[in-house]
Amino acid sequence: MNETRNQNQNLLYLESLCQELYSPKSQEQRAKAEKLLDNAFPTFSETLSPRTNGSNGLPNNPLGVKIQSPTESSMYCQWLLENSTSPYAQVFASARLKSLVLDHYSMFTTKQKLELRSFIFNYLAVHPDYQPFVLSSLAQLFATITKVGWFEDNEFKNITNELSKFIQSTVDHRVIGLQVLSTVVAEMNQQSPRNMARQRKTAIGFRDSELLDIFRLGLVVLRQILNGEMVFTNDNQERKVKEYCLILLRNCLAFDFIGTTPDESGEDVGSIQVTSSWRSTIEDQTFLQTMFEAYKRFQPPHSSQVMEVLVQISSIRRSLFNEEERSKFLHALMQGISEIIIGSIGLSDLDNYHEFCRLLSRFRSTYQWSEITEKSGYSDWIDLVADFTIKGFNSWQFVPNSIQYLLTFWSKMYSSAGSSRPGSTNKLDMISSKLTGAYISSKIQSVEQILNGSIDDPLENEDALMDDLEMFANIARYKYDESQKSINNLFQPIFNQYKELYTQMNAGIVNSSYTQFFDTIETKFAWLMYMIGGMVGGRQNYISTDDQDLIDGELTCQILQLMDMNEQWNAPRTSGSGYEKFELALIYFFQQFRKSYIGESAQRVSKVYSKLSDIGYNDQSMLLNAIIQRIAKNLEGWSHSSKIIQRSVTLFNDLAGGYSSVRLLRKLDIVQYILRNHTIKNFPFLDTTSNLRSRMIYYSALSRILFAEDNVERDFENFVKPWDITLTELSALNSLDAYRQPAVKATISGVFRDLRGFLSAIQSRKNFLVFFEWFYPQYIPILYHALEAWDSDPLAITILKFFLEFVNNRSQRLNFDISSPNGILLFRETSKVISTYGRQIIGRPFNSQDKYAEKYKGISICFSILTKSFAGRYVNFGVFELYGDKALEIALNTSFEMMLCVPFDDILMYPKLSKTFYDWLDTFTNEHMMALSNMNSNAFLYIMRALAEGIQQFDGSQCSAACSAIDHICTFVIQQTAKQKPKQHWLLSYLTQYPNVLPYLFTANFSAVLFEERQNQWSLSRPLLCLILLNPDYWEQYTRNLVLYQLPERRDILAKALSSLMQDVEINLISKNRDRFTQNLSTFKRELTNDNVILVAPPVDMKMTM
Repeated sequence: MNETRNQNQNLLYLESLCQELYSPKSQEQRAKAEKLLDNAFPTFSETLSPRTNGSNGLPNNPLGVKIQSPTESSMYCQWLLENSTSPYAQVFASARLKSLVLDHYSMFTTKQKLELRSFIFNYLAVHPDYQPFVLSSLAQLFATITKVGWFEDNEFKNITNELSKFIQSTVDHRVIGLQVLSTVVAEMNQQSPRNMARQRKTAIGFRDSELLDIFRLGLVVLRQILNGEMVFTNDNQERKVKEYCLILLRNCLAFDFIGTTPDESGEDVGSIQVTSSWRSTIEDQTFLQTMFEAYKRFQPPHSSQVMEVLVQISSIRRSLFNEEERSKFLHALMQGISEIIIGSIGLSDLDNYHEFCRLLSRFRSTYQWSEITEKSGYSDWIDLVADFTIKGFNSWQFVPNSIQYLLTFWSKMYSSAGSSRPGSTNKLDMISSKLTGAYISSKIQSVEQILNGSIDDPLENEDALMDDLEMFANIARYKYDESQKSINNLFQPIFNQYKELYTQMNAGIVNSSYTQFFDTIETKFAWLMYMIGGMVGGRQNYISTDDQDLIDGELTCQILQLMDMNEQWNAPRTSGSGYEKFELALIYFFQQFRKSYIGESAQRVSKVYSKLSDIGYNDQSMLLNAIIQRIAKNLEGWSHSSKIIQRSVTLFNDLAGGYSSVRLLRKLDIVQYILRNHTIKNFPFLDTTSNLRSRMIYYSALSRILFAEDNVERDFENFVKPWDITLTELSALNSLDAYRQPAVKATISGVFRDLRGFLSAIQSRKNFLVFFEWFYPQYIPILYHALEAWDSDPLAITILKFFLEFVNNRSQRLNFDISSPNGILLFRETSKVISTYGRQIIGRPFNSQDKYAEKYKGISICFSILTKSFAGRYVNFGVFELYGDKALEIALNTSFEMMLCVPFDDILMYPKLSKTFYDWLDTFTNEHMMALSNMNSNAFLYIMRALAEGIQQFDGSQCSAACSAIDHICTFVIQQTAKQKPKQHWLLSYLTQYPNVLPYLFTANFSAVLFEERQNQWSLSRPLLCLILLNPDYWEQYTRNLVLYQLPERRDILAKALSSLMQDVEINLISKNRDRFTQNLSTFKRELTNDNVILVAPPVDMKMTM
């Protein structure tokens, strides 16, 4: 009696804890409940000894017993399920059972697994009325047990027969059966990183033995619903049966039949590769009839679920059928699509409409153009789809996300039709112009609604717009002459209206109240320019015909004439008053024209320029001149629009990036004008804060253009004269107070951003030397003074970023002559920059919450500067010590001080700082650390801790850099130890003074291998061998303790795997020996994974100090 009372009390207590876990009043309450429940039902996967797991220093175990193994924990979870009526407790118990099965399934005997599976099966049968989330959790548990035990006993494979009993029982049981089946299918298709080979083998076995039977069972249920063979007592039952039946069918068809693991986040996942055993089911004439009938009779949302299944059915690989059956199946699909369109069945529902558009897209992706066109009734069918599409274009405001699938359908139709035999595309010929006209008209007609704010503006969604224009171009270019007519029919009236308004404005008839009307016209032109740009950009080299090039020329003439009119229109207005979307569309058009007709990608001779010559543009140079003039006007007049400025300078930079186009640009008068007058005086956008990034792109383009010719010394002198004047004035300032003036600050910020952009485009050594000899040493002191005056201001970051670009040996541009001291002199300046900034920043307290912006960003750039300097290999660093120069010592000591002023947790908290820090450690430990005569002990211990922590980071680059740094250090230590020099290197002395350092590094490294799934096993293996060779005693001690801390059933498996780790590995670091160890480590990991050994990490109390 007392025992029963205690059990009831424990049960009530556990139920209250589960409720606190899933529905807590506070996070503290939840955390406490989680700890107590973990104590009561341990998973044996934590970093604890099995001998203490179950007590964990917490209050009395809520369960009243001390659990010793995963199987025992499983028994008590079952007890909780059997006795509790709390849904929270039921969910907890099922979730904990799933965790135990996944982590320790090798410790469960086959009999125990079968018993657990039978328990869940019977539990579901007895409790079909439980909460949906409880049933879902139990279904997931049943699926997990089935998956992990698949190859152990045939009873695990008897899914369909077992769950068909549910299907044949009450309606509630049918819901459970369908839910469990759909969950099993989804679970079998789910891949986790651990033991993927075994999971794939299980999935293949399930696919071959059960998946088709499950699919057929789902079809049987669907037919029973349609035939009225199921009696529902309420609407909820009917809803659930339909929902889970359709989910089951969808999951079956979404199964990864061939192990390609497609990206499910994408819409276009390719053909569904069902096996040949499915042929009879798919070819059955009643199959498609059933699905289309279900769509017609079901109401939303179930109708859209049916359409999802139809989308998948249309994606079934065409090679499944023979030619005759494929023809029948294709005809049935086309007939079903026709009936839906003719009757407009369910298409008023937006979800149905969207899925139907997906159906059309996937249908065309699966079946060849020739197959579709050969079917009887094709002519009527394609007309129906065309009418449906045109209606969709005209009402795109209601279904904006569906139009892209209609465009995909037609884009693929016309892409294939372009290479078809003559006479076979007559129907598509007639449809093309209708589609093009409808699409263009729909966009033009919606402008008023967009400007009124009634609907969202598609021009704001640039990614979707670019995709749509690319597909639209495939349709429009098919019958390009007809598409041109459609464009002209809309373009010319608007152009005439625009011209008339210009005349009226000059006559003083129109006033500012007509601004909205102007905006409407220019927005319509924006759409037209986007679509013309898309068509011109859709040109394919060596495929496009001369006639198409002529049409491109005619369309381009219209755009250029419009541009001229717009320039006249804007002339009387104030600067920058043009309509922004118009300008963005014009820039887009020029970008597309550039891709097709300017530079290396264009054919040498193109008919497009024969048309352009009619309006005065005889060749690329003349058109480039017009484009650059427009860019220059944008830079002069649109300084308030960062988007137009950014697009303009990007176009400018792209034009300057081509080998031939940049040489053409170099000869243009407008470009020569820009090179001579490139400053704020002529281009006020340079003085706008929102254009800071754009001004660097601008000067990058100018740099490419300036250095496009070989002998540019005189042109360079003329180009940098404005900078000379500015920098000379700055050099004349004789105090920090003078540098602290706001106007001086703005000048320094602007000029060094410009210089950084200019430098970033220089690739050759010759051109870099031109800049280097101009800037150094005359203007270097400005950097120091600016850093001293504005160390706590973002200006310091601007200075440091410029200097980072200055010392970056990109493309070996800093390789000075062998007789030149410039490399050494440059590093002296680097040392001064680092020390100047470091002195100011190291002791500065934080004044805001943004630590990175206030302090760490500058430190991060300093690490990058040193990394570039060390890795650039343009400095012989041994010279500094040889001649007593303290530059290297000062730079390193400053870097150590900056490192030590950053709490280590902050290093890991800020990703950019962390990356630059570990990159610096990698280069520093490669050679420079060992060349030091000594090192501060605090810096040494900080670095050792950083390396250990770095290995444990999941970021691959940080972890690999830390591994590389440890390998550098340990390799050096092994080499020095072997030499047995009389005077010991300071690094060896530190390792003797701090004996825990190497074990600490080893533990971090080996733990990452043992307890985590990493993709960089090779990087982890390189330092691990060195650490084992340096710590043979600790290696033996650690592995022995590791084995003892595992569950008894796993100790022999682990001991055997560990013993093979050093098999055939010698005590040296030659490449062959390292590779052998790496192979052994890979084998070790694979064996543990195959045996599903989840290791328990032993507690390690390791400190860096004595």
